[in-house]
Amino acid sequence: MSELRQDRTTGARVIVAPERGHRPRQPAAPAPSPAPGFDPACPFCPGNEGELPGIIAEAPSAAAPGWRVRVVPNKHPALRPLPPEEAAPADATLPGHGFHEVVIESPRHDAALADLSDGEIATVLSVYHDRFVALAGRPRIRAVVLFRNHGAAAGASLAHPHAQLLALPTMPPGVQSQIDWAERRFRERGNCPVCDELARERDDARRIVEERRHFAALVPFAATCPFETWLVPKRHQASFAEIDADELAELGPFLRDALRRLRRVLGEVPYNFFVDPLGPAETGQPHLHWRLRILPGLVRPGGFELATGLAINPSRPEEDAEALRGADGGS
Repeated sequence: MSELRQDRTTGARVIVAPERGHRPRQPAAPAPSPAPGFDPACPFCPGNEGELPGIIAEAPSAAAPGWRVRVVPNKHPALRPLPPEEAAPADATLPGHGFHEVVIESPRHDAALADLSDGEIATVLSVYHDRFVALAGRPRIRAVVLFRNHGAAAGASLAHPHAQLLALPTMPPGVQSQIDWAERRFRERGNCPVCDELARERDDARRIVEERRHFAALVPFAATCPFETWLVPKRHQASFAEIDADELAELGPFLRDALRRLRRVLGEVPYNFFVDPLGPAETGQPHLHWRLRILPGLVRPGGFELATGLAINPSRPEEDAEALRGADGGS
C-alpha cells in the first residue's frame, strides 16, 4: 500500500508507492565501457593544462611527483565574479555574480571515488572542505553548493572524476523554505530537527545502514528515490564548514564505502550527491544540521513530479536499507 510520508527535517512530503516498482519499463541502458587511465582529449588529464582556464589550488601526491587533487575554474561557469557596482540587483534580475569551481579528484581518468584508497579519498574531502570554506568567506556570497554528478545520465559532461562548487549571491528558494521549516520546528520543540531525526532512526534501526564514531549512514524515512542515502554527522553542526579534523578524516572513507555498497547492490548506476547548501549566515545555528545526500539515478521525475514538486518513490526505504546493510562496503 502506498504512503504519503513527510520528511521531518524539511517538511517535504513524498509518496512511497512500492507497487509502482513493478510497472513495465524499457530495458536498462547497457553499462558504459571502462574508461582509459588517460584520455589525450580530456582537459582534466595531466599534460592537458593548456585546456584549463587556470589552476586555483592543488593537493600534492604523497606517492609520486605531481598533484593528487586539483581545483580549477569552470571553463563554462554558471556564475562569474563581478565588481560590486555590477553585482547590485536591478528590478527582478540579479546579475550573475558568483564563483563556479571544479574539483578534479584524481589525475587518473578512470578513477572512481568508490575505488580510492583511504589517503586519496581523505585528500578529496579535505579539498572539498577547503574550497567550501574559502567560497563561503567571499564577499556577497549567500550560499555554497558542493555537488557531484556521476555518469552522463546524472548530468556529468566529462567522464574524468570531478565535483563542483557553486557560490551564489542569493539563497535558493527551496533551500530557504527548508531553513524556515527547521527554524519553526526548533522554536516549537527546542531541538534541532536533524538531531531529533537521527536519534529516532538510531532507536528504530530499520533504516540505518552503518554507523561509525562520528557519522551514521541511513536511508531516510521519506526518501525521494530508491536507495537515497544520507551521511549524517552525529555531533550537531549547522554547516559543512564546521566539521572538525577527526570527522573529516572519517567522512572520506565512509563516503567511499557508502558508494561501494550502492554499487554492489545496484551495479554501475548514475548518481548525484550534494552537501546541504548553506552559507556563512547559517554557521553555528542551533536549528540547522548539514547532511551529505546521495541520490542514485534509478528513476527520473515525470510530469507529475515536475508539476507538483512531490516525489514518488517506487521503493520502500526499509527494504533499501536492509539490502545496503547486507552489502560489504569494504574493498
